[in-house]
Amino acid sequence: MEKIVIVGSGQHCHVVLYNMKAQGLYEPACILDSDMRLAHTQVEGITVEYYRNFDKHGLSELKERYCTNKFFIGFGSMKYRKTVFEFFCKEGWEAVNIIHPDAVVSPTAQIGQGVLIEAGCLVTPSPVIGDNVVVNTGSQVNHDNVVENHVYIASGVVLSGGVHIGCNTLLDDGVIVTLGRKVGENCVIGAGAVVTKDVPNNVVAYGNPCKVVRLNGQFGE
Repeated sequence: MEKIVIVGSGQHCHVVLYNMKAQGLYEPACILDSDMRLAHTQVEGITVEYYRNFDKHGLSELKERYCTNKFFIGFGSMKYRKTVFEFFCKEGWEAVNIIHPDAVVSPTAQIGQGVLIEAGCLVTPSPVIGDNVVVNTGSQVNHDNVVENHVYIASGVVLSGGVHIGCNTLLDDGVIVTLGRKVGENCVIGAGAVVTKDVPNNVVAYGNPCKVVRLNGQFGE
């Protein structure tokens, strides 16, 4: 199995490790964390190494030590996932895909890099899923969807046909986006929302039917 570096040692890291082990293609070389207090601790028997954010020299040293340039984002924070992912890619690292064998994924789906598709998910024909996307347990990405880069789809989400989800948007547990609707960039759609109308960029929205409640400042640079 190929070795990869996992970035982040929190709760989401356990989810990544579970799906990675089930897939059986990769094994973790180490887990990186920017919290110095976690250095030399372990997550499921894997050593956590301190890594200062955006340290190019440190990345080069890791690449040489572990003989790999492959990585996966192991944390869920929407504020930092996009920035860290893009930094690693810019420095010549390659993001792998982790897809649980119990997920049903159409062979006509177009899937980017650094994508996590968990157990029980359904990806039907011809969607486009961008880079650094998470599709959590039991969610559906249906036909002809476009899911842009850095989208986080929580558990039990249903995207009906022809849906478009903008970059860096969070869909919380149980969200339903109805046929042909568009959700903008940098949005938070609250748990259980039913999206029956298009949602603009940079907002927090929730409810049934889903309504915009305020601007979203959570994912600011």
